Amino acid sequence: MLRCRDIGNLLHDYAEGLLEPGVSRQLEEHLADCPGCLAFVRTYRHTIALSGNLRCEEIPPELQQKLRVFLKEKLGKPRL
Repeated sequence: MLRCRDIGNLLHDYAEGLLEPGVSRQLEEHLADCPGCLAFVRTYRHTIALSGNLRCEEIPPELQQKLRVFLKEKLGKPRL
Protein backbone atom coordinates (compact mmCIF):
# COMPACT_ATOMS: atom_id res chain seq x y z
CA MET A 1 0.00 0.00 0.00
CA LEU A 2 1.48 3.32 -1.06
CA ARG A 3 1.40 6.37 1.16
CA CYS A 4 1.48 10.04 0.20
CA ARG A 5 5.19 10.32 0.96
CA ASP A 6 5.89 7.47 -1.50
CA ILE A 7 4.32 9.32 -4.42
CA GLY A 8 7.11 11.89 -4.75
CA ASN A 9 9.72 9.17 -5.12
CA LEU A 10 7.76 7.45 -7.87
CA LEU A 11 6.47 10.49 -9.71
CA HIS A 12 9.14 10.81 -12.40
CA ASP A 13 9.02 7.13 -13.36
CA TYR A 14 5.22 7.19 -13.27
CA ALA A 15 5.00 10.21 -15.56
CA GLU A 16 7.48 8.58 -17.96
CA GLY A 17 5.60 5.25 -17.93
CA LEU A 18 8.60 3.44 -16.43
CA LEU A 19 6.97 1.90 -13.35
CA GLU A 20 6.30 -1.81 -13.12
CA PRO A 21 2.60 -2.49 -13.76
CA GLY A 22 1.92 -3.53 -10.15
CA VAL A 23 3.49 -0.40 -8.71
CA SER A 24 1.72 1.77 -11.26
CA ARG A 25 -1.60 0.15 -10.33
CA GLN A 26 -0.94 0.79 -6.62
CA LEU A 27 -0.11 4.40 -7.35
CA GLU A 28 -3.28 4.88 -9.39
CA GLU A 29 -5.35 3.29 -6.62
CA HIS A 30 -3.81 5.74 -4.16
CA LEU A 31 -4.54 8.66 -6.49
CA ALA A 32 -8.17 7.57 -6.78
CA ASP A 33 -8.56 8.04 -3.01
CA CYS A 34 -6.22 10.99 -2.39
CA PRO A 35 -7.22 14.35 -3.91
CA GLY A 36 -4.01 16.00 -2.65
CA CYS A 37 -1.71 13.55 -4.40
CA LEU A 38 -3.87 13.61 -7.52
CA ALA A 39 -3.56 17.40 -7.67
CA PHE A 40 0.20 17.08 -7.18
CA VAL A 41 0.51 14.59 -10.06
CA ARG A 42 -1.65 16.74 -12.33
CA THR A 43 0.48 19.80 -11.55
CA TYR A 44 3.66 17.81 -12.25
CA ARG A 45 2.33 16.63 -15.62
CA HIS A 46 1.14 20.13 -16.51
CA THR A 47 4.58 21.54 -15.67
CA ILE A 48 6.22 18.98 -17.97
CA ALA A 49 3.82 19.90 -20.77
CA LEU A 50 4.39 23.62 -20.34
CA SER A 51 8.17 23.32 -20.18
CA GLY A 52 8.11 21.47 -23.50
CA ASN A 53 6.95 24.71 -25.12
CA LEU A 54 9.82 26.82 -23.83
CA ARG A 55 12.15 28.43 -26.33
CA CYS A 56 15.82 28.97 -25.87
CA GLU A 57 16.72 32.61 -26.40
CA GLU A 58 19.93 34.53 -25.97
CA ILE A 59 20.17 36.79 -22.96
CA PRO A 60 21.11 40.34 -23.99
CA PRO A 61 24.79 41.10 -23.18
CA GLU A 62 23.87 43.87 -20.73
CA LEU A 63 21.66 41.50 -18.75
CA GLN A 64 24.35 38.79 -18.85
CA GLN A 65 26.80 41.21 -17.25
CA LYS A 66 24.32 42.27 -14.56
CA LEU A 67 23.61 38.62 -13.79
CA ARG A 68 27.33 37.81 -13.50
CA VAL A 69 27.87 40.70 -11.09
CA PHE A 70 24.85 39.69 -9.02
CA LEU A 71 25.93 36.05 -8.80
CA LYS A 72 29.52 36.95 -7.90
CA GLU A 73 28.24 39.18 -5.10
CA LYS A 74 25.83 36.57 -3.76
CA LEU A 75 28.14 33.57 -4.10
CA GLY A 76 31.15 35.43 -2.77
CA LYS A 77 29.53 36.29 0.58
CA PRO A 78 29.84 33.73 3.37
CA ARG A 79 26.55 32.34 4.63
CA LEU A 80 25.70 32.69 8.29
